[in-house]
Amino acid sequence: MGRIILVRHSIPAIDPATPARDWVLSSAGVTAAEDLAGRMDGFEMTAIVSSDEPKARQTAEILAHAHNWRLDCDPDLREHDRSTLGFLPRADFEAGIARLFANPGDLVFGSETADAVRTRFKAAVARAHRANAGGDLLLVTHGTAMTLYLAQMAEIEPLSFWQAMTMPMAVLLDGGTVTRL
Repeated sequence: MGRIILVRHSIPAIDPATPARDWVLSSAGVTAAEDLAGRMDGFEMTAIVSSDEPKARQTAEILAHAHNWRLDCDPDLREHDRSTLGFLPRADFEAGIARLFANPGDLVFGSETADAVRTRFKAAVARAHRANAGGDLLLVTHGTAMTLYLAQMAEIEPLSFWQAMTMPMAVLLDGGTVTRL
């Protein structure tokens, strides 16, 4: 299996009246994604695969365009399903995420357990590797889903990793080692 670069999408235009799943990149988010694309020089990816959520897809399109990489989409790279929650104050949101990480098998926040997110995400990674002959992949996804996957694959502590994430953010997963790019 090749290396994986996991990218958390760039900065969205937050609109409390719109579900987070439908948010698009802000102008600052477009600029930040373009800056990230410049930091990807030197990587030759077999494929770039994105979540189907607009903010991730737009981030992926910027990266793919800058490097002439083929872009595919896999809805199983989407974020943890919180569609039933609506827009939450930051403290409530962070407390919910902490409960999710602390109770991975239980439905404690949103409409999906942490284990369910991890299972579907891991399946998406396996499909991408099979479709691309096991070569290096760049996956554009979301903070919680990315953290849950890395917690299993590289044994990171999820809450502190999640709290330290930026938008966008890229990490290289090579074997069990995670390196921030």
